[in-house]
Amino acid sequence: MKSSTAAIAVLIVAALCYQVSSSPLAVSSRGSCCYKFLNKALPPSKVMTYEYTGSRCPYHGVIFTTVEKKKFCAKPEEKWVQDILNVEKHKDSSK
Repeated sequence: MKSSTAAIAVLIVAALCYQVSSSPLAVSSRGSCCYKFLNKALPPSKVMTYEYTGSRCPYHGVIFTTVEKKKFCAKPEEKWVQDILNVEKHKDSSK
């Protein structure tokens, strides 16, 4: 009985860990906060929208939504992020 209870507990923990680690979003489900950030540049042609993280978040970031509806976090001070933000702002002002 003890071994089956331990096995169930291990399976539950493994399932929770898999769900968290397999999430490509790196965006908190409780709000617009980032906890993991992209290590490489996102192609600007893939970016559909962006938003900044909320003021209550522990880390400042930019959340990009791609044309595939996936969300990725990036550090706003990185050059490639600034380049995308400038392109997106230019798109918005030309409408």
